[in-house]
Amino acid sequence: MSRIYLFDVDGTLTPAKAKIDKKFKSQFLEWMQNKEVYIVSGGSFVRILDQLGDSIVNQTHGVFACMGNVFCQRRDDSAHRAFNEWDIIYENKFKAPAGLYKDLDRIVKESDFPLKASNHYEERIGMLNFSIVGRNATPEQRKAYQEYDPDHAEREKIVAELKGKYRTLDFVIGGAVSIDVFNSGNDKSQVVERYFKEALECNEIVFVGDRIPFPGNDYALAVALRQHPNGSAYEVETWEDTAVLLKTDAFA
Repeated sequence: MSRIYLFDVDGTLTPAKAKIDKKFKSQFLEWMQNKEVYIVSGGSFVRILDQLGDSIVNQTHGVFACMGNVFCQRRDDSAHRAFNEWDIIYENKFKAPAGLYKDLDRIVKESDFPLKASNHYEERIGMLNFSIVGRNATPEQRKAYQEYDPDHAEREKIVAELKGKYRTLDFVIGGAVSIDVFNSGNDKSQVVERYFKEALECNEIVFVGDRIPFPGNDYALAVALRQHPNGSAYEVETWEDTAVLLKTDAFA
């Protein structure tokens, strides 16, 4: 039985919103040789390419970006292809319902976190990314929020509030400081139904992510795979954990 590997990016292959460590990049590239590897990330294709670099992305069998709401594959097996030489296999649409942006603005204003920057939400293919600290935050501000949120469970409270109001949407904790918003069902688990359903019957599919505990944005995919005898999911906290994992028998 062949094995297929799926990897998250932020907190799994890279530090959050940062480029992959150079030493780990070499290790991962060597490990990828003769393996079927896919990326499944909440970030856009462009951001994934910036974080992982051409050499890694071009060696994958495909990239599920924006929570799996867009799937990109190379046109052939040639090396060193650019982004515009990839094909979009499918993409979902997302339209924010009336009142959502107003509620997000109110939540930012009411938050007790003191170090807010700007640009608190970003529309991506099939989803919306939201953060209290803001996408224009400095690394120091992001770090401060990473330390603030676990003590105050702010993102968990926001997710619970918005889920109760917007029943056709889902809200999950994504990355180190953000919340991902999308139409119900359009979470990372959709990659199983839309692409790997048949492959799962005759291949082992392994997923590695850092946000597997509920309500993290890796939770749904981990559950979908663990429900099948040929599926499994490994939780990590950092890319260093992944580096160690790659050396185990399960990833040989």
